[in-house]
Amino acid sequence: MQARQATAKTAPGAPTAINAAPGVNTAAIDNPAIGGQVLDSLAQLEGALDAPVGTEARKTITVFFDPRCPYCHQAFTELHGKMAVRWVPVLALGNPGEGTPLALSVLAAYDRVDALARVFATKKVAAGPAAPAELGAKLTENLEAFSAVFAAAGHGLKPGVPTLFVPRPDGRVVIMVGYEKGDDARIRSILEGA
Repeated sequence: MQARQATAKTAPGAPTAINAAPGVNTAAIDNPAIGGQVLDSLAQLEGALDAPVGTEARKTITVFFDPRCPYCHQAFTELHGKMAVRWVPVLALGNPGEGTPLALSVLAAYDRVDALARVFATKKVAAGPAAPAELGAKLTENLEAFSAVFAAAGHGLKPGVPTLFVPRPDGRVVIMVGYEKGDDARIRSILEGA
């Protein structure tokens, strides 16, 4: 993934590119009110919540992921059990016939985090109950929300997975598109306000 800096003007409160690093495109929602609205909207999406006991809800990271994405798997491996993460499946890599069964098996599972770990590890459908029809609609809602984020960002943010929404203590939200080994330390720093 190529890093880019935003050059186009964006709407007030829309994400703007900051500190882009090779392989990870980064932007921020600098208006705390808009950041809060975005996080509240993301919390309504269907996904898997992987949160250590006692984690404050305001420190929950939201990650759009495709179950076939190796960078998403890397992020899961490094963040699992260490930070509160809401994993929201989207089929961003094309070929929905291949990705849909994987994503639906996670959403249909009783233990979604365990199912997510199994899907990442095996690239096979997690064993469990058949997915109810309404979960297909929820998967579509997730993709619509994912697309809306990048439409609102204008030319400053290139779509990709994983896309992480990391809340800062001051109410701003950092958006990271992409993941590289060791980004967990950077994410922890953002969560703590550095």
